[in-house]
Amino acid sequence: MRRFFLLALTTGISVSIIGCGLQKKEPKNAKPVIETLVSATKSWNGDPYSYPKGQAKITLLRITAPIGFRTPVHTHPQPGVAYLEKGALECVVTAKNTKIFSAGDSFATTSGDTPHYCESVGTETAVVFVTYAGVEGEPVTIPLK
Repeated sequence: MRRFFLLALTTGISVSIIGCGLQKKEPKNAKPVIETLVSATKSWNGDPYSYPKGQAKITLLRITAPIGFRTPVHTHPQPGVAYLEKGALECVVTAKNTKIFSAGDSFATTSGDTPHYCESVGTETAVVFVTYAGVEGEPVTIPLK
Protein backbone atom coordinates (compact mmCIF):
# COMPACT_ATOMS: atom_id res chain seq x y z
CA MET A 1 0.00 0.00 0.00
CA ARG A 2 2.84 2.32 0.87
CA ARG A 3 4.46 1.68 -2.56
CA PHE A 4 1.15 2.43 -4.32
CA PHE A 5 0.79 5.67 -2.35
CA LEU A 6 4.36 6.78 -3.22
CA LEU A 7 3.84 5.86 -6.89
CA ALA A 8 0.57 7.81 -7.06
CA LEU A 9 2.12 10.82 -5.31
CA THR A 10 5.19 10.80 -7.59
CA THR A 11 3.04 10.45 -10.73
CA GLY A 12 0.79 13.31 -9.64
CA ILE A 13 3.71 15.62 -8.99
CA SER A 14 5.38 14.66 -12.29
CA VAL A 15 2.21 15.26 -14.33
CA SER A 16 1.72 18.65 -12.64
CA ILE A 17 5.30 19.71 -13.37
CA ILE A 18 5.10 18.55 -17.01
CA GLY A 19 1.72 20.28 -17.44
CA CYS A 20 3.11 23.55 -16.13
CA GLY A 21 6.08 23.29 -18.45
CA LEU A 22 3.82 22.96 -21.51
CA GLN A 23 2.05 26.27 -20.93
CA LYS A 24 3.34 29.02 -23.22
CA LYS A 25 4.26 32.03 -21.17
CA GLU A 26 5.20 35.44 -22.48
CA PRO A 27 8.15 36.96 -20.71
CA LYS A 28 7.13 39.68 -18.27
CA ASN A 29 9.34 42.16 -20.08
CA ALA A 30 7.96 41.41 -23.60
CA LYS A 31 8.02 44.46 -25.84
CA PRO A 32 5.63 45.28 -28.71
CA VAL A 33 6.85 45.40 -32.29
CA ILE A 34 6.30 48.91 -33.62
CA GLU A 35 6.66 49.58 -37.35
CA THR A 36 6.28 53.02 -38.91
CA LEU A 37 4.13 52.45 -41.98
CA VAL A 38 3.96 56.07 -43.13
CA SER A 39 5.80 59.19 -42.02
CA ALA A 40 5.47 61.96 -44.57
CA THR A 41 5.55 65.69 -45.13
CA LYS A 42 4.24 65.20 -48.69
CA SER A 43 1.67 62.98 -50.38
CA TRP A 44 2.55 60.11 -52.73
CA ASN A 45 2.38 62.54 -55.67
CA GLY A 46 4.43 65.30 -53.98
CA ASP A 47 1.72 67.57 -52.50
CA PRO A 48 3.16 69.32 -49.41
CA TYR A 49 1.03 68.92 -46.30
CA SER A 50 -0.53 71.71 -44.28
CA TYR A 51 -3.31 71.61 -41.73
CA PRO A 52 -6.59 73.50 -42.06
CA LYS A 53 -7.38 76.00 -39.29
CA GLY A 54 -9.98 75.08 -36.68
CA GLN A 55 -10.74 72.37 -34.11
CA ALA A 56 -8.69 69.31 -35.03
CA LYS A 57 -10.63 66.16 -35.92
CA ILE A 58 -9.17 62.73 -36.71
CA THR A 59 -11.19 60.40 -38.96
CA LEU A 60 -10.53 56.71 -39.69
CA LEU A 61 -12.42 55.16 -42.59
CA ARG A 62 -12.61 51.53 -43.72
CA ILE A 63 -13.52 51.56 -47.39
CA THR A 64 -14.54 48.38 -49.20
CA ALA A 65 -14.44 48.89 -52.97
CA PRO A 66 -15.60 46.14 -55.35
CA ILE A 67 -13.46 45.38 -58.40
CA GLY A 68 -14.01 48.12 -60.98
CA PHE A 69 -15.35 50.71 -58.54
CA ARG A 70 -13.98 54.17 -59.30
CA THR A 71 -14.37 57.19 -57.02
CA PRO A 72 -15.58 60.45 -58.49
CA VAL A 73 -12.81 63.00 -59.10
CA HIS A 74 -12.27 64.69 -55.74
CA THR A 75 -9.85 66.54 -53.42
CA HIS A 76 -8.95 66.29 -49.74
CA PRO A 77 -8.48 69.56 -47.80
CA GLN A 78 -6.35 67.83 -45.15
CA PRO A 79 -3.47 65.36 -44.82
CA GLY A 80 -4.22 61.66 -44.67
CA VAL A 81 -2.60 58.24 -44.68
CA ALA A 82 -3.91 54.99 -46.11
CA TYR A 83 -3.24 51.28 -45.62
CA LEU A 84 -4.45 48.87 -48.30
CA GLU A 85 -5.36 45.64 -46.54
CA LYS A 86 -6.63 43.74 -49.58
CA GLY A 87 -6.90 44.18 -53.34
CA ALA A 88 -5.25 46.82 -55.53
CA LEU A 89 -5.95 50.52 -56.11
CA GLU A 90 -4.88 52.71 -58.98
CA CYS A 91 -4.81 56.37 -57.97
CA VAL A 92 -4.69 58.92 -60.78
CA VAL A 93 -3.86 62.63 -60.73
CA THR A 94 -3.01 62.87 -64.44
CA ALA A 95 -2.21 60.31 -67.13
CA LYS A 96 1.48 60.79 -66.28
CA ASN A 97 0.97 60.93 -62.50
CA THR A 98 -0.55 57.55 -61.59
CA LYS A 99 0.32 55.00 -58.93
CA ILE A 100 -0.92 51.46 -58.27
CA PHE A 101 -0.99 50.33 -54.65
CA SER A 102 -1.15 46.65 -53.66
CA ALA A 103 -2.30 44.84 -50.53
CA GLY A 104 0.05 45.69 -47.66
CA ASP A 105 1.01 49.11 -49.05
CA SER A 106 0.77 52.24 -46.92
CA PHE A 107 0.85 55.71 -48.42
CA ALA A 108 0.31 59.40 -47.75
CA THR A 109 -2.86 60.54 -49.53
CA THR A 110 -3.10 63.54 -51.84
CA SER A 111 -3.89 66.81 -50.14
CA GLY A 112 -4.97 70.33 -50.94
CA ASP A 113 -6.35 71.25 -54.33
CA THR A 114 -5.08 68.19 -56.23
CA PRO A 115 -8.01 66.55 -58.06
CA HIS A 116 -7.68 62.78 -58.36
CA TYR A 117 -9.61 59.53 -58.38
CA CYS A 118 -8.88 55.96 -57.33
CA GLU A 119 -10.13 52.73 -58.85
CA SER A 120 -10.23 49.17 -57.51
CA VAL A 121 -8.18 47.36 -60.17
CA GLY A 122 -7.20 44.11 -58.48
CA THR A 123 -8.59 40.62 -58.78
CA GLU A 124 -10.45 40.98 -55.48
CA THR A 125 -12.41 43.62 -53.61
CA ALA A 126 -10.14 46.36 -52.26
CA VAL A 127 -10.23 47.10 -48.53
CA VAL A 128 -8.44 50.28 -47.54
CA PHE A 129 -8.15 52.06 -44.18
CA VAL A 130 -7.73 55.83 -44.50
CA THR A 131 -7.06 58.28 -41.67
CA TYR A 132 -7.45 62.02 -42.11
CA ALA A 133 -6.17 64.81 -39.85
CA GLY A 134 -8.83 67.40 -40.58
CA VAL A 135 -11.05 69.98 -38.97
CA GLU A 136 -14.39 69.53 -37.25
CA GLY A 137 -17.26 70.47 -39.56
CA GLU A 138 -15.22 70.09 -42.77
CA PRO A 139 -15.64 67.12 -45.12
CA VAL A 140 -12.66 64.80 -45.60
CA THR A 141 -13.46 64.44 -49.31
CA ILE A 142 -14.75 67.13 -51.66
CA PRO A 143 -16.18 65.82 -54.97
CA LEU A 144 -15.54 68.02 -58.01
CA LYS A 145 -18.36 69.00 -60.33
